[in-house]
Amino acid sequence: MVTLADCERTQHAWFRAQAAATGGRAFGTHRMDWVWLPETREMLCLFPTEITEAGLLPALAEAERRGAAAVGVWLNAAVKPTELERRRFERGWQPWWMTAPVDALLRDAGDAGPDPRVGLDVPSGGVCALEPPQAWLAAARVGGERAGQSYAFVPPNQGTRHLAGIFDMFVAPEHRRTGLGTALLGCLARTAADAGAEHLLLNATPEGLQLYRNRGFALIGKGRTWWHHLPQ
Repeated sequence: MVTLADCERTQHAWFRAQAAATGGRAFGTHRMDWVWLPETREMLCLFPTEITEAGLLPALAEAERRGAAAVGVWLNAAVKPTELERRRFERGWQPWWMTAPVDALLRDAGDAGPDPRVGLDVPSGGVCALEPPQAWLAAARVGGERAGQSYAFVPPNQGTRHLAGIFDMFVAPEHRRTGLGTALLGCLARTAADAGAEHLLLNATPEGLQLYRNRGFALIGKGRTWWHHLPQ
């Protein structure tokens, strides 16, 4: 059974992997774990057990020093956001944690076979270039143009959990409702299975909820995000 804690750990590992691949940084301040992502200019705190002034202020100073566009804090329902509200953070989008067994997704795909519009991409750098391999990018192309993409990520050092995360799913608005989202999920499910994963997890937005439900994902809980946007 995949738990909310599994989802949070995998999300945290995904951001740490991105930081490692792009010249970012992971660090801690008084029981708050932070990741700096230079490509998106975001300073992120992942699932702290407590939010204190001593943990928050050094990270805000570091974000300002690095020219961050935003500071984000991902929370579960057990942590009070009082200090974030006091520092004028604003409530952001809500991750909806969903999970599905890999074999169920593959079985549900039946005999349709791979969609010729979707395949694995091989970027020359970034998170897909980490060694040992941890992440794979599936890309959708229509008429020679990229129409969508998403990543599968298998966290290292997870013992016997055999989990993979599906992250950064995107389909261009003009190509939605054409089966590309389903095809991307199918491609990444096969890739995750080849990497040893037995369960998939993801954080959904309300817009993507029905797609994932139609492919067998179940909602197991909701999180919260809070954001502070720095002057540019």
